[in-house]
Amino acid sequence: MPAAPILFELDAAALQQGALRTFLEVSRFPAVSRDISVIVPESVVIQTILDDLALHKPAPVESIRLFDLYRGQGVESGKKSLAFRVLLQDTQKTMTDPEVESAVAQLVERLVRRFGGKLRD
Repeated sequence: MPAAPILFELDAAALQQGALRTFLEVSRFPAVSRDISVIVPESVVIQTILDDLALHKPAPVESIRLFDLYRGQGVESGKKSLAFRVLLQDTQKTMTDPEVESAVAQLVERLVRRFGGKLRD
């Protein structure tokens, strides 16, 4: 043999348990991003907020990511400021300002009602 043989073993059962990825249509229309900055009690776990928003997000919302956490001057003691970047996109049409604002308002309402959040000025 000119080269050393290579052997390997695959666990086919483990491969079959994984979920297959589904491909989404690539939109020809632009995505819109909005930032939401809220003040929440210190006791609120950020991952709980992210999980809840992901579960209850309006249809055009593609993703919600935390990009800033602030404690300090300008934020009341026992509170923290969180800033989220929200990416919205419709694959069928360009989103209008009222559609974007409605989706953002739903997320803000959820933050206020569920987590005691308050929009930061």
